[in-house]
Amino acid sequence: MNITIMQQHPLYQAISTILFSAVTLYSGALAAQEQDVKQLDAITVYAENTQVNYGSKQVAVAGFGTQDLRKVPAAISTITSDLIADQHAKVLTEVIKNDASVGDGYAAIGYYPNVVSRGFALDLASSYLINGLAIRGEQNIPLENKERVEILKGISALQSGMSTPGGVVNYVTKRPKEIKQLNVSADSYGGTGFAVDLGGFWGQGQQFGYRLNAGAEDIHSYVDHANGKRYFGALALDWNIDERSGLQFDIESQYQKQRSVPGYQLLDGQVPEHVNRERLLGYQSWSDPVSVKALTTQLKYHYNVNNDWTAELAASHSRVVMDDNTAFPWGCYIGGVCQYAGMGNTFDANGNYDIYDYRIPDDTRQTTQYQASLNGLLQTGTIKHQLYFALSQTDKQRKRYQGINEYVGTGNIYNNTIDYSPSGVTDMGNRYKPIDSKQTALAFSDRVTFNPQWSALLGAKWIDLDEKAYNSDGEQIRHSSIHKFLPQLALIYSPWQDTNVYASFAKGLSDGGEAPWYAENADEVLAPVNSRQYELGLKQQVGNYLLTAAIFDLKQDNQYTRVNTDGSLQFVAEGKQHNQGIELGTQGQLTDALKLNITLAYIRSRLVDIDTVAYKNHQTQNVPKLRFATHLSYDVAAIEGLRLLGSMQASSGKNANKEGTAKVAGYTTFDIGAAYQFKPYGHDTTLSLKVENLFNKTYWRDVGGFMGDDYLFLGAPRSAKFAVNFNF
Repeated sequence: MNITIMQQHPLYQAISTILFSAVTLYSGALAAQEQDVKQLDAITVYAENTQVNYGSKQVAVAGFGTQDLRKVPAAISTITSDLIADQHAKVLTEVIKNDASVGDGYAAIGYYPNVVSRGFALDLASSYLINGLAIRGEQNIPLENKERVEILKGISALQSGMSTPGGVVNYVTKRPKEIKQLNVSADSYGGTGFAVDLGGFWGQGQQFGYRLNAGAEDIHSYVDHANGKRYFGALALDWNIDERSGLQFDIESQYQKQRSVPGYQLLDGQVPEHVNRERLLGYQSWSDPVSVKALTTQLKYHYNVNNDWTAELAASHSRVVMDDNTAFPWGCYIGGVCQYAGMGNTFDANGNYDIYDYRIPDDTRQTTQYQASLNGLLQTGTIKHQLYFALSQTDKQRKRYQGINEYVGTGNIYNNTIDYSPSGVTDMGNRYKPIDSKQTALAFSDRVTFNPQWSALLGAKWIDLDEKAYNSDGEQIRHSSIHKFLPQLALIYSPWQDTNVYASFAKGLSDGGEAPWYAENADEVLAPVNSRQYELGLKQQVGNYLLTAAIFDLKQDNQYTRVNTDGSLQFVAEGKQHNQGIELGTQGQLTDALKLNITLAYIRSRLVDIDTVAYKNHQTQNVPKLRFATHLSYDVAAIEGLRLLGSMQASSGKNANKEGTAKVAGYTTFDIGAAYQFKPYGHDTTLSLKVENLFNKTYWRDVGGFMGDDYLFLGAPRSAKFAVNFNF
């Protein structure tokens, strides 16, 4: 890379600034010493903890005045690396199965996942974090280098600024430790993978540490023609500069190439029946796979001003480049065989659909963030204030071509698709910038402790947003300049040491949606939308087991495609989505032998105050009223090192369209498995086996909307996964 160009990059400038600050502070600390003090070499003792951990007591999300999960006045699920390993999870959609309030929302195989929490889709540009800093969500984040995944449900302006009321997903990376580990995996469809985890320390007093994770995966899908490849690498570096200051650096990169598996559409308004899970709809031999290149870098510098106050400077950059290719099945208008009764953009009653040559190369999305924060304790009489201040700048951009979307032929869901000729169109159209967003935010929170029983969280975020939207001709079609005050307040009552009851209120601001291609205002990105939330919660610690309960009331401005009186389609902001629900959960170690995670969620979701009557007075699309999830690990006393594993997921039925006229049935699935830990030749080794969907249940796991259309995705059939984890 040209050095001059690299030096002009904003992330390079931020890193240079932070390094300069670190050196300056370090030099100042040395100069302030009045006399030389001889420091003895540190003696470090390492003890490997082989106990499996299913419940983290700490959370990394900021703004609550505490990292103690029991005392955070919000609903947070923590999925640890041990639980991820036991479940053989490779992507986020396999992780969220542990939380009944969270589900898929257009999560196609071979594509990036879309997640729905509390009935609201997460924002791909704002709702995903690594170590508390924003990243792009248009990727399958590698899990091999993650210590845990934290799912904060509900409005989270303090943590991420602009994000949907569904909450945020925060990935916490593994830090340096003494480790040499190899993982080899395989599944019953022929997929294989390997990963290495290497870490250690060097330097005087072990002040430098590293953690390297790398590997590859040969993906074999149960869907025909949908195999793929994945390569990843991640490096975490820690530098303990002195007793007061330190640097943390993280970089991770991933490349994935795989044909995406399109969803079904309704058959002229009816749910498809007797479909084959192995069929790739619209398959054309000439259609290229989807490829995704992702890179995330972070740098943090912290300085302990004294025993009570800590300052931190941070910079991050996240970039995703996608070549989006597919032979896409959509609607049934052109082929001449369609039996269509006018139910909207659906397949016809006989399962016929049109196939489109869809291509958008070099679709680039990036987020750059800088943040300075100060965290500390202030005592005023008998009252304690845990204060938090953060000033951040977040820039989000997207660059894309208009792309190609050309009809090539007609297929049928019950027959093998004919291999048609490609469209022959090569002109990708203009390359333009649909959105350019700059957000400056000032966050503040004060966790006020009045006495051992009563405390309060007084928090807010001031957002200054400057956002421009452009059409495919490069013309500016919207300029939003928004100044918004977003409060986040909570009152916490602790009648006993391990009991915390809270009541909270929060407001949020989310990115506006993008109009679908068939609307009159196609590709237009609407202005941001507002939300508000009330929540009551309870957290009870019983030994190593945490019991949680939450009742919430959420409202968000609604955006959808409306049919105008003249028959035209317009993507508009109108009405609100109103969700109310109850969440119950347990997490941790119930007995010496039994570890258990259980979650239960009831959600009532409605669209209100909109002109389209057909969309009102019923449960919103893809939001089940009731969902249940559990996972357990049981140590077999008779065989040392052997654990039995089991999972269950259950969901009530869901509406498969916005009108509520099509509904998929509820389902229950079971997984079983085992893990055996032993020490061949003195090295800790774990063998694990898992059978998913034990009874081979056929069900619709995801019936969400995407870009204005409705899609249905089948759950995976029965499969087996095997892994060996070897420490050397």
